[in-house]
Amino acid sequence: MLDKKGLEQRLLMQSAGLMGLLAISGTIMGIITGSSAILLDGMTAFIGVIIKMMMIGTSKLIAHETSKRFQFGYFQFEPLVLVLEGSFTLLIVIYALSSGITDLLAGGRIINVGLAIGYALFFTLADTFYIIYVRRINKKLKSNLVKFDNMSWSVDVMLEAAILVSFLLAWGLSFTDWAPYARYIDPVVLIVLSIQMLPTSLKILIPSLKQILGVAPKLYHNRIQIVMDDFMKRYKFEDYVSSVQAYGNVKIIEIDILIPTDYPEQSIESFDRIRNEIDDAIGGPASEKWLTITFTATKRWMAKDYLLEEEEDLFV
Repeated sequence: MLDKKGLEQRLLMQSAGLMGLLAISGTIMGIITGSSAILLDGMTAFIGVIIKMMMIGTSKLIAHETSKRFQFGYFQFEPLVLVLEGSFTLLIVIYALSSGITDLLAGGRIINVGLAIGYALFFTLADTFYIIYVRRINKKLKSNLVKFDNMSWSVDVMLEAAILVSFLLAWGLSFTDWAPYARYIDPVVLIVLSIQMLPTSLKILIPSLKQILGVAPKLYHNRIQIVMDDFMKRYKFEDYVSSVQAYGNVKIIEIDILIPTDYPEQSIESFDRIRNEIDDAIGGPASEKWLTITFTATKRWMAKDYLLEEEEDLFV
């Protein structure tokens, strides 16, 4: 049987180790070569190491499920860590964009192109192979933390590849009459990379922020509604209210079912059988689902209903 939490933690540890190597190398090479683009890569990696260590801690907490202090579990820590990652990445992108514009207006930057090319080539290949390796494993693992961690590696591959191509161009220009313009390559690369990184940082930040704010996942909500509409007809319930919230891979589901006072099924065993049928119909691993189903003949004990026909808000 696949030890999901153990494998998840090993992948995150590997990721932190490789990111640590990248952080040290990027910072040193950025200073030696005089390249702001490579220095940006190193700075991003240092923040990445901190975030990955937080991810490992979160993965270990979630494996414990509950405690006396956190009686509903540690699920909420996962989107919180991802919000921090997305926020830090966004801040670096904004800083890098402003630095690139400043360097460009100041007349460019002279860099050691040979060392920069060697650095970019090595880490472009290393990062690409690592992404392919993790993506293949995560097809079975289906870890939300690993998925978003791999997205951050995709950002880094874009950085490395763009640095490689651009500095190869700068090296080529040095043999032509366009050599004076090679000094503008580094700030231009920095600006382009910043713009490229922006969508990825938002893809990490926005979904995680939705989870922290408690926005119901639309597709999963619709799935629960379809299941419960079928059970309404089958068991002649009077009404129901379902509430769904997501924290990473874990879905919190609450279903309140209204039954008539003279409902034919009255025993605890009968209600448990219906609960099991609803659980099976919803599907999904038990470890990724917190399901509560209640039966009542009094409407005031049901959760407050919401307007199903309300217009979509900006979070959905």
